[in-house]
Amino acid sequence: MKSSNQIQSNRWVIAQRWSHVQFLSFRCDFEAIRDQLPSGLELDLFDGSAWLSIVPFYMSHIRFPVTPALPFISLWELNLRTYVTYRGRPGVLFLTLDTDSRLGQWIATRVFHLPYRVRKMKGDVQAGRYSFAAPDSFSMESEVGPSIAADALDRWLVERYHLYTTDGTSLYRGDVAHEPWRLKQVANLRWEDRLSPQFGFDPANDLRARYAEPIDVRFKPFVKL
Repeated sequence: MKSSNQIQSNRWVIAQRWSHVQFLSFRCDFEAIRDQLPSGLELDLFDGSAWLSIVPFYMSHIRFPVTPALPFISLWELNLRTYVTYRGRPGVLFLTLDTDSRLGQWIATRVFHLPYRVRKMKGDVQAGRYSFAAPDSFSMESEVGPSIAADALDRWLVERYHLYTTDGTSLYRGDVAHEPWRLKQVANLRWEDRLSPQFGFDPANDLRARYAEPIDVRFKPFVKL
């Protein structure tokens, strides 16, 4: 049975597969995040704390309703996101989405109003060892552990089916449909965070890390709010 939070619709505009996802989350100063929110959004808190997440992952199997998967578009991404609500509806707000694909960046900014930047990056996952590096931004190494049952904080951080973005004037909501995340433990994590300070935050510390199994997603048309 599908989660009640999932979007049930046959109408979608783009499909993707997200692989090698690392959710690297940490508490952050409330005021530092609140001051960066577009008008209309409110911070979503967990036990009174605001959170940021750094999320490197690999995107592939990109297709539109009238196309097969496009073999020439596959890319690593790195995003910095926080947790918000709009009129009580929880979602995420991306402070940046960095990619190594100029075509991916063009589509995302022109069609979906998402704050993509083109940055060099590379990642690799071999025999349970995960490495990712974006020069002058974020780098990490870790080992992928066994599967775990998500707790309340895990679900609050990862089970988000709405994203919010702005074109500088208007606010938009994007809805995404996918199965619930399947999470794994992360061990021996080492990282260097020069991404968060680019947006006025202290470097990440005391990271809560989870690895996620690949997942197929579909986006509904974005809605102007």
